Amino acid sequence: MQAGSDNNPRAGAAVLTVALGALAVALLSACRAPLTERATVTARPAHPGAVEYRLDPDATQIWLYLRADGPLAHLGHSHVISARALRGSIWLAAPAERSGCAFELAVADLVVDDPRERAQAGGEFSAPLDEPSRAGTRAHMLGASQLDAAQSPVLRMSCRALRLAAADGMLDLTVTLRGHDAQLAVPVHWQRSADSLQASGEFDFRQTSLGLEPYSVGLGALRVADQIHARYRMVARRP
Repeated sequence: MQAGSDNNPRAGAAVLTVALGALAVALLSACRAPLTERATVTARPAHPGAVEYRLDPDATQIWLYLRADGPLAHLGHSHVISARALRGSIWLAAPAERSGCAFELAVADLVVDDPRERAQAGGEFSAPLDEPSRAGTRAHMLGASQLDAAQSPVLRMSCRALRLAAADGMLDLTVTLRGHDAQLAVPVHWQRSADSLQASGEFDFRQTSLGLEPYSVGLGALRVADQIHARYRMVARRP
């Protein structure tokens, strides 16, 4: 969907995706600071003996895929929201349930419809969007009615538990978004070496599960699909 005025359904659709997109990340507290604030993770106490792996921001990425819905969905566009600036740490301990993680992302680092990401996504996402549309959508995304970047510039995520098997597992997350707490289970495929940890996964979730009402216009004739598809790749290294 293209960006435009506050009533433009195309802009509103992408905006809510990013708010979720924060999925791969989540607000744990309201942070009142200038938009230029960068995410700076404060290390939390780890269980004695836990091994810390710090995210490599250049090798870590999150993707969120949004689709239009409703009888007039053909008037909208699909969107790809991505980010490469996630920072934080993962602590692995024995037993695994004593492990944890903490990540942060400045919402200003979220990228709307990067042409390369759209091309790689293919299918309905592959059609390029012009720069004014992308810029307008991003402005709405960071606005007070959506992510409210001026008042809450940093997205935070923390793991309640890591349930890990040999190569696959589940991350139990507590997500706090605009004052709403929700629990989210994220599947993870992981591989560990002496000096690095790699994790990846993809899953679907619903905006309403995070306390957000999908954007809609025309009494729902054109709306944001409640279900969002998320994908991530993380690389973390020993300090």
